[in-house]
Amino acid sequence: MTKALHTPAGAAATRGTRLRPWLVRVHRWVGLAIAPFLVVAALTGSAIAFREELDAWLNPDLFEATASGTPLSPSEIVAKVEAADPQVRVFRVPLPHEPGEALEVGVQPRIDPATRRPFAIDHNEVFVDPVTGAVLGRRLFGAFRIDRPHLMPMLYQLHFSLMTPARWGIWLLGGVAILWFLDGFVAIVLTFPRARPFLAHWRTAWRIKRGASPYRLNLDLHRAGGLWLWALLLILAFTGAAINLNVEAARPLVSAFSTLTPSAREQGAPRLRRPPAEPKLGFEGAFAAARRAIAERGWTMQPLDATYLRPYGVYFVSVAAPGPGHDDGIGHPHLFFDDQDGTLLRAEVPGDGSAGDVFLDLQHPLHTGRIAGLAGRIVVCIAGIVTAMLTVTGVVLWAAKRRRARRPRAVMTTVAAE
Repeated sequence: MTKALHTPAGAAATRGTRLRPWLVRVHRWVGLAIAPFLVVAALTGSAIAFREELDAWLNPDLFEATASGTPLSPSEIVAKVEAADPQVRVFRVPLPHEPGEALEVGVQPRIDPATRRPFAIDHNEVFVDPVTGAVLGRRLFGAFRIDRPHLMPMLYQLHFSLMTPARWGIWLLGGVAILWFLDGFVAIVLTFPRARPFLAHWRTAWRIKRGASPYRLNLDLHRAGGLWLWALLLILAFTGAAINLNVEAARPLVSAFSTLTPSAREQGAPRLRRPPAEPKLGFEGAFAAARRAIAERGWTMQPLDATYLRPYGVYFVSVAAPGPGHDDGIGHPHLFFDDQDGTLLRAEVPGDGSAGDVFLDLQHPLHTGRIAGLAGRIVVCIAGIVTAMLTVTGVVLWAAKRRRARRPRAVMTTVAAE
């Protein structure tokens, strides 16, 4: 026995035995600390993997337009929406793509001349029939309201920011994602068997025993579920941290290894105007400028929507190939135009640029599963459910062990009292 301990294998086994209790504690307390946030993020992530489809299914009165005919121009849509509510200014206009689909128009409050403050409005989205310009409904995207119009936007905001003020929730979930990512390596080490041969015994960790006790079933679900989806869950954790902490951590870290193109916010900072100037270019002009830029590049694409960033004097136009699935793959281009003369200021094309640019471009499509289209979204949806299950079973296992640990103490106390 003594000689075995002095062999390299024996020394390694001894170190592993000493390290394991510490790893168990790390896994336990990190898991308990992030458990409530991870369950919320996991379940909301599963739901919003199909946010657009579920939103349209829940709210046919908002998303379905019944009129037939030639769609109105963007300027006519803007005029209809602003005439229906003079207290709002349209800042986002989509182009109609499929017959029977309503337009989801973004609005923001105008400044009240009397108070010089923004009007108090109860919505930021207006749903419009593209043929008649009739307003089909309104909602406040991101409001904490558990009703059909607001459910999916609320789940999206919960997943991204926990609906907290400022950026506190975004930072918190970014930190949770970092802990989840690091704990993933601790978790897989804890599945390694101490007995040899390694592979023969590790194979057991990948299985769920039939007819097992409740405790063993929870253990198998926790361990085997984590092993089978380990690589995918690491990707979701890493990309979640990179998305939420993009400015604070992801870009600075990546820039240490690769040159990065300045972000839109960095490039646009000198253009910030207070108070904003009135635009000489309207939405139709922005779409026309986008079509010219598309033609110059030889792209087989068309504009999707335009967003007016008034403080920066910029129109932000999304373009993509015709047909559904324009958000799939690595994403689609975005073009930025000056609101005075239509000059192209910036073109963001996913997959272009340095290795660091491409790496950052991949984070969102990997996190949402859209990198692999419908199949990828299904996998992400399932992964969210599994993550919630792993978290719950982990808490159940901890509670069961805690109850077991207290029983001997209770018995000892009773014996001593007698």
